[in-house]
Parts: sequence; C-alpha cells; structure tokens
Amino acid sequence: MTKAPAQERPMTYALNRRALLQGATITAGAAGLIRGSFAPTPARAQGALPAGTVHAFVSSGVTFHTYVSPPQAVSVTSHVIELGDQILLVDATFLPPTAAEVAQLVASTGKPIHTAYVSHEHPDHWGGVSTFEGVEFVTLPDIREGLRVEATSGEQPEPTALLNGGDLALGMTDIGGVPIEFRAYENAEAPKAIVAVLPEQRVAVVQDLVYNGIYFAPGVDRKNWIATLEALRDDPAFDTLLVGHGLPTTRGELDTAIGYLKTLDAAWEAAATPDDVVGAMKAAYPGYGGAFLLGLTAAYWDK
Repeated sequence: MTKAPAQERPMTYALNRRALLQGATITAGAAGLIRGSFAPTPARAQGALPAGTVHAFVSSGVTFHTYVSPPQAVSVTSHVIELGDQILLVDATFLPPTAAEVAQLVASTGKPIHTAYVSHEHPDHWGGVSTFEGVEFVTLPDIREGLRVEATSGEQPEPTALLNGGDLALGMTDIGGVPIEFRAYENAEAPKAIVAVLPEQRVAVVQDLVYNGIYFAPGVDRKNWIATLEALRDDPAFDTLLVGHGLPTTRGELDTAIGYLKTLDAAWEAAATPDDVVGAMKAAYPGYGGAFLLGLTAAYWDK
C-alpha cells in the first residue's frame, strides 16, 4: 500500500474514563489507512457504555477529528475541526457520556469554539447539546422547529442552547482564515440537512446523507435522497467525506450509499411487513452495524 503524505496520515485516539474525569488531554497513537477509512482503536469501558474513539487527519493545515460513538450508540459521530485558532464543532452526539467525551476533545485542542451547529433534526445528533456548558448551537430555522416538540418532551435534557440558538448562515464564509461553504439539502435522510464543504482541504461534512458501514435510517424521500447523492457524486469540490455514522471515508462511499438506498427501495416494494424489509437488508448487508436503526422501519412503514 502506498503511504499517504506525512501531513495527511490519519491519527487515532483512544478515549479513556480516567482522562475524561481528570480533564487530561487525549493521547495520540499511530493508525493505518485501511481501504480509504480510518482504523478504530479499542478503548477502555466507561461503566455499561464503552468509550468512543477519535480518528484524526490533517489536510492543507487543517486538523479534522471525528469522534465515533461506541456501537451501542450506533456509531454516531461528532466532528471537531481546527480552523486556524478556532474550532468548528459539528453535532453533539446523543448521550451525556459520549457528549462529554466530545467536550473533552474540544478542550484538548486548547482552542475556542467559533461555531457549533446541529446538522439535522434527529436526536442522536443533538441529544448531547446540554452537556456542552456555555456553548451555543446554531442550525437552520426549519431544523430547529422540526426538533422542538421532541426536544421539549421531557424525555431527555432540554437542549436550550440549541432551541434558543442563532441561525446558521448558508453560503461561503471564513473561519480562522479557512474558507468553508455551508449548504442545505432537503428531503433525504431528514427533512433538511446541513453539509459543510472545505474546498481547500477537499473535505465535505455530509453527516446523515451517508452512513459508513452502518444501517441507514429509512429517510424521508429515498428517491430524492438518491438524486442528492448522485449530485454530490458529480461535485468536484471534495474527496473525503465525514459522515454521520461510522468512520471518515472517501467519495467512493457515495456510490455505496446509492446502491444501499436502491436495495432498500427494492426491499420495501417487495415486502409485506416491516420485518421483511429488516430481513432483506440484513441479508444484503450482513457486515453492517447499527441494527437498531433497522428497527425504525416500522415507524416509517406506509403500506
């Protein structure tokens, strides 16, 4: 295998409970580049929930840290991106322990958060907002209103820093001297989703438009979702994808996601019950994780 240039080689961190409680910095270890994604490192358990892992790489002077929750939390991600002397934080994960690990990761950089945003309305991406003390989370008005009822139901800590937060401005901007474009896509995995593109680094933060090795949620409009991914596949602005579930990957994962959604559509059409869809997708993708997400099929069932 050809080695990546030194400045672009990935690093993998292991989060441990003792470091989290003591506020210590996260230590780095070497990791290999495997099939276009970043190899996870086992971490010590945190009670009933294992620790997450962080996978990092550097491109054109920007360091990207992707936190991946443990499989029990369906490998949902948060991204801590060092833009000059500022941090861009994408999503908050779902659970207090995983959100606390992301907060520790942010603290370990020694840099302040310039912008923290929630990419879409699903609670596995905003449930941990209340763990980030003093951090305002911005999003789009449609996303905020889409999650408000669930966020105020009393079933989990209310994300007031998001519900009372500002609106993210779409289009090109500059954070820490780094150009970044914020885009919005509609009616795919969620009613509306934010994508961040860093053209100089050739990285797109696509979140739940793409899952990597994890079963997808059924989505709002799979045909439109496929069309959205096809448009992204033809977009020359990026080579690396930071996704909403699973490890960072390459743009080739767009083809994999398109194939998955087409398989899901065919299974849905052929099925008589939600269980038929679940069985078909497990048979088609036996190595995928996050089987819990297949359980959402019944909630989306429309036959």
